[in-house]
Amino acid sequence: MANLRWQAGRACLLVAAVVGLMSVVPVTGRAADGRVENTAELPAGLVAAIGRDLGLDAGEYLRRVDSAQRLSVFAAEMRDRHPGAVRGSWLDGRGTAEVAVQPGDDGARAAVRAAGFTLADAGGEDVGGEDAGGVEPGDISLVAGPVANSFAPQVTGGDRYVVDNGSACSWAFNALDAEGNPAAVTAGHCDAATGQEDRPAGGDRGTHELTSDLKIGAQNGSFEESVMDGVRDYAVVRIADDARDSFRNNLVRTSSGTLPITGVGVPVVGEPVCKSGATTGFTCGVILEVDQPDPQRPPIRFTHTALSLPGDSGGALVSGTLAMGIVSRGGYTDDPTRFPTDKPDAVQTPPLPSPLKEIVRRILAGGSRADFERISPLADTIFRAHPQLTMIAQSMADVVAENPGLQIRTN
Repeated sequence: MANLRWQAGRACLLVAAVVGLMSVVPVTGRAADGRVENTAELPAGLVAAIGRDLGLDAGEYLRRVDSAQRLSVFAAEMRDRHPGAVRGSWLDGRGTAEVAVQPGDDGARAAVRAAGFTLADAGGEDVGGEDAGGVEPGDISLVAGPVANSFAPQVTGGDRYVVDNGSACSWAFNALDAEGNPAAVTAGHCDAATGQEDRPAGGDRGTHELTSDLKIGAQNGSFEESVMDGVRDYAVVRIADDARDSFRNNLVRTSSGTLPITGVGVPVVGEPVCKSGATTGFTCGVILEVDQPDPQRPPIRFTHTALSLPGDSGGALVSGTLAMGIVSRGGYTDDPTRFPTDKPDAVQTPPLPSPLKEIVRRILAGGSRADFERISPLADTIFRAHPQLTMIAQSMADVVAENPGLQIRTN
């Protein structure tokens, strides 16, 4: 079992160190499943980020996203038609979709070729992202101030919010819950009461806006469901009546605008993903491993190389214009061959030494996002080369499968 924790206080020190270092240094329409096929539809912030972090142009990026999603559908169909034949599927470093098939299964091999995918030798072993390791980040905390009462005109994925104890997290995606109420999804460990046997009812566990002067603002939601069991890490927040207009959108924030979400994707090894978080902004990487214990259900979580730090927890991961995941954990593990099964720590409000308070205020205000985005290509390179440094995301496909009736906003 991978079991190593990155506590919030140590995380803040790491953030401080990073900030200190940075201070010196053709139209085809839309696919039926919601994938964007026209590069002109991609916002400039996304195009800039994939070029900066991944060295991809918009056309190649969309090609890889499309290949990954077609591969996920094909692999699911193959599991029904040829049980036990497929041992793994992924995109390689050049974006080629590969499928590993059990030796001797000629029917499955023929199906792979007919679908236009590349055969990879499974060698009788499970391959292509069955296991990986990771640990969770802490979150940035905020000293409570007087309550304000003015909601932002628009709340999008990647925006900051704070909880009752003053800890800060990020929103992932706006949604409608099973009863049709406006909702939003985020990380389960952002609910400080998650896992407590005597935790208060959902309506008593609130989320709040962060005001422009970095004070805890009016309550804009309450935790309706929070899951943090060592495997899954997500929460559904019901939006307060007087804040609903702010959440009636399908947008995720990029470095220079917003990205409209058009559907929910299934994570595939090698697929490019971009993360929107309130601390490090909009950063991109690739999916390294997926955790899919039941081949008949979507992957529960995945590891990736998009830079994430404390305060990004709960933020959005997207591929193309598809909702892919929720920022969950990140840090160092001594066992990169397994996903962790220990529960992440719920967010807390640790005391900070005086020299760090101004840095934390700057981070909360978003003043360091551009700096973090500039070092994102280096972070992607390091995470690919050193699997002990792990970023883990909760799969949105799993969240939707676990919550019948939950709908991610697509308009």
